[in-house]
This record gives sequence, structure tokens and C-alpha cells, in this order.
Amino acid sequence: MTPERGIIGQLSDYEEIIRQIKDVISARIVADNTGEIAEIHVLAGPGRNPKQVVRDIESAFMAQFGISIDHKKISVAQMQDEDSAPSGCEVRPKVASVTVLSSGRTTEAGVQLEIGGDIYEGSASGPNTANNKLRIISQATLTALETFLKGTCNLVTEDIALINLAGRRAVAVSVSLVTNIGEERLIGAAFMNNDEREAAVKATLAAVNRRMALLLNE
Repeated sequence: MTPERGIIGQLSDYEEIIRQIKDVISARIVADNTGEIAEIHVLAGPGRNPKQVVRDIESAFMAQFGISIDHKKISVAQMQDEDSAPSGCEVRPKVASVTVLSSGRTTEAGVQLEIGGDIYEGSASGPNTANNKLRIISQATLTALETFLKGTCNLVTEDIALINLAGRRAVAVSVSLVTNIGEERLIGAAFMNNDEREAAVKATLAAVNRRMALLLNE
């Protein structure tokens, strides 16, 4: 067995343990060049607090493998079917409209969010490719949120993808949040109900929703 295959097999064992944790839907572990765990990305259902899921992962790794995991390496995204925001979040952006216009080599997206009865708009553009359209929609969503947050932070869509979960299509997105104290990576996901554009917006909001209240106080 080559070292690379050994590492892949080991990561597969780790991911299987995480998937056995209550309310976890899927898990992916990223290793560094030495084979050490660098990042753990988890998709979970809405039934439990993400902090509890993180604690369960830490406990499982210590009990099964004798490994201590830094909780900062673990990111948990919760699936949401509707526009509901996580419990404890006072600010609940809702999707007002999503428009996408492709012309030649360029795609432009416009997103309107309703927040507290007011409408906030965001736009973004980029190369007209199939994979890039969802990223552009996500970035337009973040631009609308930046307007609402009045420049207290910068939000960037790092990656976005269509995935299959439990026999359903979903959108998962990774967002970088940059504030005066540094950078934080957020992830969110949403099931797709016939409209991948709206799902891209909802997944983006799911990534940021848990930080909204704190950002408003910064």
C-alpha cells in the first residue's frame, strides 16, 4: 500500500465515524501535506446545535482513535428546507428576487433581499460558464448583505457546488468572512426545490446567518 493510499483509507475511516454521529448527513476531511487533519467539513440536519455536533466529533475522535481535534478545524453547515434562520438569530434575510442575465461571454446576477421590511440589492458578474453562474449568484447575495451590514466586513464566495444528499439535490457554499480581527471560513447548504438559483441564495444565507447578529454588533 502506498503512503497516499494509506492516508486516504485513514481519512475514510475518520469520515465514517463522523457520519455515525446523530444528525450528521455527510462529512469530508481535508489533510495537509503530512497527512494530518487540516479541516473537517460536516453537513448536518437542523435538529441539533452545531456546537453540540462539534463536541460529539471531538469526543468520537478521542474515544475511537485517541486523537485530540482542535474545534477550530471543524465547520458544520446545517441543511434548511425553508427560509427559516437558525435559532437565536434575530436577523432573518429573505429572498425577494433573483435575476440572471447572460450575454455573450458574461453573466450578470442581481439579488434582492428583504431584511426587516427593507430591500437590499446586490449584483455581481463574471465569465458565462455553467459552474460560474451559481458562484456569481452567491456573490451577488453577499454584496446585498454587505450593504445591509454597512461595510463592517467583506464577504467572498470561495466555492459553490451542486451535491446529492439523501436522494435530493442541494447546493453547498463556502464563504470567507473578513473583518478587522481576521478571516473566518463559513459554510452553508440548502436543498434545491426546482430552482438552483434560489437554492444558491439560500445556501449563501445559511452560511452567514449564524454570524449576522454578531456582525451587527461589531
